[in-house]
Amino acid sequence: MLLLTAHEMRLLDRATIESGHASGVALMERAGAGTVDAMERRYGSLLALRVLVLCGSGNNGGDGFVIARQLRACGADVSVGLLGDPGRVRDEALANLARLQQVELPVTPIDSESALAALVAGRDQWDFAVDALLGTGARGEPAGVIAAGVQALRELDERGTRVIAVDLPTGVDADSGAIARRAVRADLTVTFAAPKRGHYLYPGRAFVGALEVVDIGIDPRAIAATATPVSLATPSGMAALLPMRDPRAHKKSAGHVLVIGGSAGLTGALALAARAAMRSGAGYVQVAAPASLHDILETKLTEEMTLRMPENSGRSLALAALEPLLEAAAAADVVALGSGLSRNDESLELARRFVARCTRPLVLDADGLNAFESARTALGERAAGPRVLTPHVGEMARLTGRTAAEIEANRIDLAREWAERWQSVVVLKGAPTVTAGPDGSATVNPSGNPGMATAGAGDVLTGVIASLMAQGIAPEGAACLGAFAHGMAGDIVAGTKGPMGLVAGDIAEALPEALLGLVRVRASG
Repeated sequence: MLLLTAHEMRLLDRATIESGHASGVALMERAGAGTVDAMERRYGSLLALRVLVLCGSGNNGGDGFVIARQLRACGADVSVGLLGDPGRVRDEALANLARLQQVELPVTPIDSESALAALVAGRDQWDFAVDALLGTGARGEPAGVIAAGVQALRELDERGTRVIAVDLPTGVDADSGAIARRAVRADLTVTFAAPKRGHYLYPGRAFVGALEVVDIGIDPRAIAATATPVSLATPSGMAALLPMRDPRAHKKSAGHVLVIGGSAGLTGALALAARAAMRSGAGYVQVAAPASLHDILETKLTEEMTLRMPENSGRSLALAALEPLLEAAAAADVVALGSGLSRNDESLELARRFVARCTRPLVLDADGLNAFESARTALGERAAGPRVLTPHVGEMARLTGRTAAEIEANRIDLAREWAERWQSVVVLKGAPTVTAGPDGSATVNPSGNPGMATAGAGDVLTGVIASLMAQGIAPEGAACLGAFAHGMAGDIVAGTKGPMGLVAGDIAEALPEALLGLVRVRASG
């Protein structure tokens, strides 16, 4: 599914109208009718319910005028306020304002806070309030009477009124998800044609509520021509990526993963990555770790095989492990490097040398990434095999020299930029996780929950991605599917045990159920 910017949405609207595929009036009518349909699907009949519709003077307000008329047709008790100068209402919005007069639904001009207060006080309680103040093109802080409208909607929300946002809650930036000092907090947001980036980027995502996307009949040729590089992961799209296992498969043909890392005090990270690789379908998983940790890992792991590697005095991997690791890697389909590796200087140097010489597909995480903090340019050098890098925001900041705040504010496009620079797939972990490819494409992952902010969750993701790559999925697809299935597994655990106390091992154990859910999605259609 496309994930659009405000500019891309404007281009689609314009192209649809200019091609003659649909008029602006038709698009606005479909948007308004679709919003009312979405309300009825979610909340049931609107007959006799009290609805306040607050409209601005632009096209978002025009959608609001259509919504008000459609609500009246459903038997709702509707009051409409026009916040701003009526003389600024133009084109399709003006036509729909006139249609309200034709059906004798009065519109109250609101030019002051007192006029707005009087309209709101017209009912003791409103069942719904519709935010049709500003659309996706709005920028900055709402001002004047629009700001008063935002405040009124916030107060209605606090009093129990359900708030419905048209396209985007007022005060939320459509592209970045940034919020104004005061923004509308919606129970339901109904958007048109495709979701916008701001629906899924925090902090705006917390203000959207439930999200429904209404098909308003955008010209398919315009969609194909727009070719936006950013998409939203969906269950059907991810299900289509699932590997199909040959009935004649054996453990090696089902995917052979080598997981490298571990050090004293950090064996859990390595074990979690290995366990996740098995739980997401790899047929054969080997764990290469410092020799003195062998007995500990043998206790933690059952199905996974362990390889003793030379270690240093700090009980982390020594440079002497380089050749044995390269030999083991040559027999594997995919290598995952970094879980529990440690910040030991010798181990970090080993990681850099291994990455430079490894010809197998490689997933690089945790201290495998931190090894390049002082050698950033090395990540941009041509790799011998495909690479997937899985940094969290702190690691991304150290690798790029950008601040954490800059990365959070622009996580989609920064992930895309650095994936191109490094010629690698970049999985920028967080809320939401963004997977970017070296071709400039990006996929935003909607699954997961705050309970997954727990030690070891990233190691589980590393194992999942490595496993899916070993089963034959291309690196970017494996990374997108891995992030989605990882989030689904976390959601399954949160739904049964709650998010409090959720641990990384729970996520790993829920992976088969998450993948089964995607199998069922694919089978259904």
